[in-house]
Amino acid sequence: MTTAQNPERQADYQETPYVDSSWEMIDEIDENPHFEPLEIAIIESDETRSDAMFADYGGQIDQQKKIFAHSVTGYVEEEKSVELQLRDEIDSLKAVMEQKVAEAHAAGVEEGKQYGREEAMQEEVIAQNKRNESIEIVLKDLIQQSERTLQELESDAVKFSLEIAKKLVGQAVEINPEYIIEIVREALSKVGSALIERVRVSPQDFEFIEIFGVRKMLDDSDQSWNFESDETVRSGCVVDTSAGEIDYQLEEAWQRIAEQVMRVVK
Repeated sequence: MTTAQNPERQADYQETPYVDSSWEMIDEIDENPHFEPLEIAIIESDETRSDAMFADYGGQIDQQKKIFAHSVTGYVEEEKSVELQLRDEIDSLKAVMEQKVAEAHAAGVEEGKQYGREEAMQEEVIAQNKRNESIEIVLKDLIQQSERTLQELESDAVKFSLEIAKKLVGQAVEINPEYIIEIVREALSKVGSALIERVRVSPQDFEFIEIFGVRKMLDDSDQSWNFESDETVRSGCVVDTSAGEIDYQLEEAWQRIAEQVMRVVK
């Protein structure tokens, strides 16, 4: 109510004096206190009730099981059931772990085998490469030895052929002494403008020349030279001229031919 509505109360108003504090004695403190618990009546009931105004945080389980989640006591059968369930879960976890361990072991074994196979294959490839290199070195050495042997055989064969040809020529000289005529003619054709001093032949060829008059058979207008017997000449002839000698000995010619042939073979 406003002051306008209650003018009398405003006129009777008295100010209350200010004080710092005030108190009132309610009771005295007992020097020897004694606790007395409050007596509350116990309601006997098989069911546990809960106030609906309070939230249920799991303090009570299904009434059919007759067991409290936070109770120390309970039915033995339910405890056994929980224990069996826990054991089943533990056994299941153990089985899963054992299976995972077995799978990991099998995978590790397979991986180890695969790694071993790959490593063995790599080692085999390296070993095969080394064997191939060794075989290649041996083959190269064999080829080189074969080439050297073949060259030696070719050289020996040529030498042997030359020796045989030389013997055949020697036999032909003995059997056909007329060979000296063509040899002397060939040597005289090499004289050129030099003056012929003499033509030296072997004693056997000189005897043939004297008996058959070979000097007259030669188409040579220069009659100032003659044949001479020379024991150092075995076959063929040596023409002495003013410019030097022309060596047409079969031995020397044969040696030159043999050297040329051997150079070609080598």
